[in-house]
Amino acid sequence: MNFILFLILIASFSVAVSQDDCLASTTCSLTGPVIRFPFRLKNQPENCGYPGFELSCTEKNETMLELPNSVSVMVRTITYESHQISLQDPENCLPRQLQNLSLSSSPFNFSLSYSWESLYNYTFFNCSSQKKEMYYVHHIPCLSLPGYPVYAVMPEAGFRDVDLSSCQKMYNFSGVPYQVSEISKVFSLNWSSEICRNCEESMKCRMKSNSKEPETECIGEPATGAARKLGIAGPIFIFFLLQVALFVF
Repeated sequence: MNFILFLILIASFSVAVSQDDCLASTTCSLTGPVIRFPFRLKNQPENCGYPGFELSCTEKNETMLELPNSVSVMVRTITYESHQISLQDPENCLPRQLQNLSLSSSPFNFSLSYSWESLYNYTFFNCSSQKKEMYYVHHIPCLSLPGYPVYAVMPEAGFRDVDLSSCQKMYNFSGVPYQVSEISKVFSLNWSSEICRNCEESMKCRMKSNSKEPETECIGEPATGAARKLGIAGPIFIFFLLQVALFVF
């Protein structure tokens, strides 16, 4: 009987610790962004984060996010209140990864800073001669080799603007809210406000259990300090009383 009670106590304590682990925030470094739901680290249980929000830490303690398909970017900041994450290519050359990027199969979208901003479409060309740079034609130094410059050309550029006869098409990319020369630096993505909606002011957020589709729910602040100690000490004290009762009777 005593052994069964002991197992029950251990199981209850393990569940409590697991829930606390999911609610607690973490970081990859002292200066890195705070990681909490809907994000989670790879070494945390899947229910600690929303699908598609998995982060990892590098050996240099950098925070990384992997986007479809196999596009790895470094996380600079995460602003949970505005559902925005600031990212940077680890080699400062995002155009090298753009041909593999597919945000349509991720929970993120490019962030637009202003209502008048629009999305840009580009075709990347590898050329054997220099071209004149202009609004529609951008030189991409990080993709270029000596004697073979790479340019990102917008569809608005006509034959009068740029002669592409000495160029070979590499790939297309559409839906970028910046000029390519700027997106090589830091860029931002948003995630849906429906995830953890209204949970940021005074409540925590987690995955809703027993739901067929990914769904979140708001919960109260986790117990801290004396309240948490009481939550842990309570079951131990009850177990002690049961032991005494069994001994007496």
